[in-house]
Amino acid sequence: MRILINELAEIQEKFGYIPENEIVRLAAEMNMQKAQLYGVISFYSRLYTEKKGKNIIRVCKSVTCGMNGSQAIREAIMAHLGIGDGMTTEEGRFSLEFVECLGLCNVSPCITINDAVYENLTVEKAIEIIDLIE
Repeated sequence: MRILINELAEIQEKFGYIPENEIVRLAAEMNMQKAQLYGVISFYSRLYTEKKGKNIIRVCKSVTCGMNGSQAIREAIMAHLGIGDGMTTEEGRFSLEFVECLGLCNVSPCITINDAVYENLTVEKAIEIIDLIE
């Protein structure tokens, strides 16, 4: 399985997502059904079959983050970017995802943008961070 995940990650790195033709190719190479490969891709939240924005914002919606204000942060980000969960801005600069848990309850509410973590956020701080991203 590790080899498969690495191969999928490499394909995504190359194209920005995992295109259908690459799924067909990889399924044939690994002697798998295409549906099995889609099952693996859909299981991992960081694998995509559709192109995403240059910057992926993940907002934690866990109970802990929720108790500390993540709902207000989610709403502010949606309003600021003009997109909802699972959407990408028109120019392709940002994609927004609401995730179950980032595993950072001790510094909630938090978001990640690509691989960077932003902790102990307020609405104002979250918007300020987003505005600084290229």
